[in-house]
Amino acid sequence: MPVPVCFVWTRFGTEAGQSISSIFARKEQERIANKGLFFWGIGNAIGPSVGELLRRTTGPEALFSPIRSTPRREDVAPTAVAAWTEAETLSGEKYRLPERSLITSRYDHLSPRNVHYALVCFSETQISMSGSDDEIISLGELRNLLTGRSLGASQVTAVVYRDTKTCDAGSPYNVAARVKLVPPYFVRLRKPMPLERPGHLSEWDEVVRRTWEGSPVQV
Repeated sequence: MPVPVCFVWTRFGTEAGQSISSIFARKEQERIANKGLFFWGIGNAIGPSVGELLRRTTGPEALFSPIRSTPRREDVAPTAVAAWTEAETLSGEKYRLPERSLITSRYDHLSPRNVHYALVCFSETQISMSGSDDEIISLGELRNLLTGRSLGASQVTAVVYRDTKTCDAGSPYNVAARVKLVPPYFVRLRKPMPLERPGHLSEWDEVVRRTWEGSPVQV
């Protein structure tokens, strides 16, 4: 399947003390529990760009590629991890997160963030990191959808379009996973609940249950 002209592109890596394989395994559990629906947490506010994407296509997609750089220390061993428990849509309406979903991020007790974000994803089939050798993203041809500018090195997640006329193909990235974006497409997250200590979220069902009950969670 060819790479779409415009899409959400996100590069993934170790995050909130969880390895890539652990993150994908947990998201697959979430996808199964929610009959195809899962949430992919991101750190930047791309709401206006998502709105523009929805004006340009009726079938928005998110494509995932691995980050090439070495994980940062705070991603590998964060001081704390929080689960996000409330959400609102692009229009500011409250959105009820499914009780089988869990969106986490690193958390700093000394300088706590009060907002995070997530893509609302759907896949009928298993999500994994296997990808396809036929789906390649050329960094040099990607442009930010709203501004038309090239992507910055620090843009882990961006809404982009492909400028196929450019002569600068740039670095090639494999598409490791590809999913649909479904209503409400993108949510702003609120009310983080710090988890007892960071680590591997192996007991997903128990963590989800205790998080939504408001009980302390050891992970």
